[in-house]
Amino acid sequence: MFVGTHRIRQLKRPEWLRWRSSGSMPAGGDLRQQQGYRRNSMSLKRVSLLASVVAAGILGFVSLGSVNAVKASGGLSADEAPAPAELARAQELSTAFRWVSKRTLPAIVSIRSVRKVTQPQQAMADPFDGSPFGRQFGGTPFEDLFGDLRERMREQQGQGGGSPGIATGEGSGFIIDSKGVVMTNAHVVRGADEVIVSLADGTDYKATDVRSDEFADVAVVRIKPDKALPTIPLGDDAQVEIGDWVLAFGSPFGLDSTVTQGIISAKSRGLKNLPSRQEFLQTDAAINPGNSGGPLVNMRGEVIGINTAIETRSGGYDGIGFAVPVSLARWVGDQLLTDGKVRRAYLGVTPEDLNTELAGALELGSRRGVVVAEVRKNSPADKAGVKVQDVIVRLNDREINSRQQLIAIAERLKIGESYGLVVMRDGKEVTLDVTAAEFPQEVAQADSSEVGELGVQVQPLTAELAEQLEIEGEGGLVVTNVSRNGIGARIGLRPGCVLVRVGKTDLKSLEDLQQGLAAAKERGQLVLLVRTPNGTQLVSVPFN
Repeated sequence: MFVGTHRIRQLKRPEWLRWRSSGSMPAGGDLRQQQGYRRNSMSLKRVSLLASVVAAGILGFVSLGSVNAVKASGGLSADEAPAPAELARAQELSTAFRWVSKRTLPAIVSIRSVRKVTQPQQAMADPFDGSPFGRQFGGTPFEDLFGDLRERMREQQGQGGGSPGIATGEGSGFIIDSKGVVMTNAHVVRGADEVIVSLADGTDYKATDVRSDEFADVAVVRIKPDKALPTIPLGDDAQVEIGDWVLAFGSPFGLDSTVTQGIISAKSRGLKNLPSRQEFLQTDAAINPGNSGGPLVNMRGEVIGINTAIETRSGGYDGIGFAVPVSLARWVGDQLLTDGKVRRAYLGVTPEDLNTELAGALELGSRRGVVVAEVRKNSPADKAGVKVQDVIVRLNDREINSRQQLIAIAERLKIGESYGLVVMRDGKEVTLDVTAAEFPQEVAQADSSEVGELGVQVQPLTAELAEQLEIEGEGGLVVTNVSRNGIGARIGLRPGCVLVRVGKTDLKSLEDLQQGLAAAKERGQLVLLVRTPNGTQLVSVPFN
């Protein structure tokens, strides 16, 4: 999500503050236009409080036993004061945070994307206005994970008849080349007609080139500065361990050059509801709306990840944030800068993580590996002899423990080369030779759940997703994106709508929708049953 990261000269209390305090969303206009603002003209000072706060927290921990004495005596005696060694350790940590911050902050940027939108004359009711659905969805990970549905809802929904407007989105980024190359999330710049990069010194530049990869949610932005820019080095997330200190940089809620601290909570974390399929670093460093695209930095001042998403029920920081590992970001960024696109290898299997019940049913001695649920015909895996219910335990001499790990390893194999693939089959290890092939476009389109005829992207509405979005019941397909010029946009579909039925076909999967659309095309008429928090509507339109 990208909220309020860009600075404006005019002092005005942001609409989003009034909305948050009143509990109701302001009517009319694009939400990001109502929220967008530059730096408060009162010139918020960059006060470096982080080191002192952390030091105070540590001192409170190491001297916890003296709290009662302070209450009883009204003061702290010399004997009860923290030992010099304890103070020294706290000061060392404070100094380390300060050093990393000073080294990193000059290379942090704010990014504003501007999109020209046309507001339709008629559309379905806005499911985000005045409903529990909208309030729950705001600020949740689904705003980032689905590419910020609320923003797309606002810019695609509009508030009146056919008039042009401007939608803005805001996020963070960091400079990786002194000649003007910035790295950020793909969703920060997605669909932008213009991208403006604001440096730490307040200088603004229009992007001259924007290249992005939706699968990894990584983008590189070029600007043409009139001087060499400060940069931040890329590190190695393979060297990161759970428990390591990290700092997160960005512009949460429009507060530029913000630094927060935490630790690595987990590695190789997969997110079920994320369209992207890779592994993530999990951290408890505070990440909030506006942090998207900013770096997660180790104590050597090196980028180890790109802040991408949060898991929250409060709409803000709940202690669970996710970052794209820098190894993936570097691999994607290098290809984008060189070729403008990313070439991936693939195996052609649908992997599923093993749970205790499934491992028992397959008579496996452990839960290591991933089970093959589907093998695509004529894919590398099919040609290598992989079968459904095989359990993949190693690929290219690397242990496989999750589906995200398998995908991450497979996509970076060299196309055209052969690799060893070890599977468990009938209680025995079987070694196969698989030749990596380039990820085909038709597979990419299927995995993106995009329906070209309708001009929408959809996601199966599971019970878990329905609960998080506060949608009654389950089943159907939730719309996550709508093409501006597609049939879906013309009939009023918006992100957040749920497609329940097409014709007489109940929708449970992308295949159901595609089959229903094929039948509708033969009839020449499309009939859709669509559910929103404001009710269920039947939509009919010529379709041929």
